[in-house]
Amino acid sequence: MKTLVVGGGIGGLTAAIALARTGHQVTLAEKMEQFSPVGAGIIMAPNAAKILAELGVDLSRHGHALPSLDLVGAGGQLLQRLETQRLAGQYGPMWALSRPDLHAALLEQLPERVQLILGSSANGIRQDSRGVSVWFGDEPDPHTFDVVVGADGLHSTVRRLSLGQQPLLYSGATSWRGLTRNPGFLRAVEAWGPGTRIGVVPLRGGQLYYYLVRSAPRRAPELDWPDGFRAAFAAHHSDLTRLFDMLTDRPPLHHDLEELAAPVWGSDRVFLLGDAAHAMTPNQGQGAAMAIEDAYGLMKALRPGIAGALQRYTTLRHERVRAIQLTSRRIGKFSHWTNPLARTVRNTFMRSLPPSLVEAQYHKLVQPALDLLAKA
Repeated sequence: MKTLVVGGGIGGLTAAIALARTGHQVTLAEKMEQFSPVGAGIIMAPNAAKILAELGVDLSRHGHALPSLDLVGAGGQLLQRLETQRLAGQYGPMWALSRPDLHAALLEQLPERVQLILGSSANGIRQDSRGVSVWFGDEPDPHTFDVVVGADGLHSTVRRLSLGQQPLLYSGATSWRGLTRNPGFLRAVEAWGPGTRIGVVPLRGGQLYYYLVRSAPRRAPELDWPDGFRAAFAAHHSDLTRLFDMLTDRPPLHHDLEELAAPVWGSDRVFLLGDAAHAMTPNQGQGAAMAIEDAYGLMKALRPGIAGALQRYTTLRHERVRAIQLTSRRIGKFSHWTNPLARTVRNTFMRSLPPSLVEAQYHKLVQPALDLLAKA
């Protein structure tokens, strides 16, 4: 099939690789004039890493295998630890890497036969029983395709043109992210304070990915650096606050955390994946992973042909993605509790969870991707 993938991010590149490998004549459109990954760092859990490995994308040359994921209180007391290194024999490693490195790994596997349209945005879509017409930039004549895949992010043009405007929900939190040198952190750690979170993730090459999250009104004024940040995160007294001594300027990336109310999967011959389909809060680190799973699921849904493909795709993905989206939403709320008594009860509960239950939840996260890989 002649297939257009709109968006050259993680989901779009994965979709282009997967579809080209299964015989589609793929065109990949990216509005930037060159592939330019946006973001700082990312964690690739085994559910995503297994699918990428199946597509020939090797993260071992680019990523750092995390020994554990630690959750701590504002004072640094351990609330929960997931021993990802010990579980790697069963599921594979959990990789941490910079987004540029992940893009490099994906681009290495992008087949040369994939045609590229760079530096031009889609501004019109019309479909009928014969195919989909797509207009780019100021070109008077459309390009025609059998299938269009919208992988163009939170503010998806493909979603708007095919389904109309979908309102975004504000999570109530805003986030800052960046990369810096690693002063010695060996584990990925997230600290929960009253209405705030601080996270650090060690990467290869002595780098550290960090993020700061704070409850705030939508589009709140930027905090002063550094005094405004120190005041906003003053309740934290763990090693993670060393960040404020290390950083010489405010974090380079700042975004309000927005999401779609519920997943939307496309219309007829137009399919959506990743944030275009189900933008979610990053509270489980699964946004990009779900895009990768989507790409593989779409490849399988299209294998028998276009007829019924959207229903097959929705059946493969909706229940899985909706569960992740809602769980991430809940984590975002209770991780930002400010009431002292409620936080004490929450932290006590988190400390009381046996490792076997924590690992069972990890199995529940990873296993659906293994099942997807096993489907005919």
